[in-house]
Amino acid sequence: MIATAFHDAEVAGRFDTLVGRFKRDVSTHDYRLNAIVKALPAMRGSKVLDLGCGKGRFARQLIERGSRVIGIDISARMMVEAEGLARVKATARQLPFGDAEFDAIIAVETLEHVGDVSAVVAEARRVLRPGGRFIVIDKNAWSLDARRPWLPSLAIKWLDERRGRWMYPAGGPVRERWFGPSRMRRLLSERFTDVSTEYLLSDTEACRTVFRICPRARLMVCWTATVPGGES
Repeated sequence: MIATAFHDAEVAGRFDTLVGRFKRDVSTHDYRLNAIVKALPAMRGSKVLDLGCGKGRFARQLIERGSRVIGIDISARMMVEAEGLARVKATARQLPFGDAEFDAIIAVETLEHVGDVSAVVAEARRVLRPGGRFIVIDKNAWSLDARRPWLPSLAIKWLDERRGRWMYPAGGPVRERWFGPSRMRRLLSERFTDVSTEYLLSDTEACRTVFRICPRARLMVCWTATVPGGES
């Protein structure tokens, strides 16, 4: 994947074009939100950066729980709908913040869209205080499809890309990147300590035995990493 301003512009353009596809709100019972709340340190008064905030649906939930949240995104049209949230238009590769400014960073289905994941992880490490948490929720490359669990999720993605039903068109300059859980863990371990991996169970997956008994088949993974030093 190309890791340049051109890549960022392509991604921003797709989100601007498809802004209507994305929801403004998230349920208080959402399994991804629950994973974030569980992974965050003491929430009241904590300063949190929402990396790829979109319309602010997760950020607003954290604000209601007492966190001070700033969102960043590269899509102007997505951010227009992020009311009630302090937000900045910027790339995750070059965060417009000083060192050690945040207690936590969340990135929900964000890293799959960036060109240089290592650069984003390095920037996250820079702006987190000692003991701060980086919470990444993204797609598992080795998952099975929730509705057709005899098929790999990546096979469905491949087919839908060619049918024009995915975020990015097949053959275009940008593709959505999914991660092997072990690979993401190794990447985070280069700059963080106490990296943990949790396979999240969606409501749809909970209806299928294979996902209940085999966590590694689940689509969404939550990785939590801590900056060395400070109070965890």
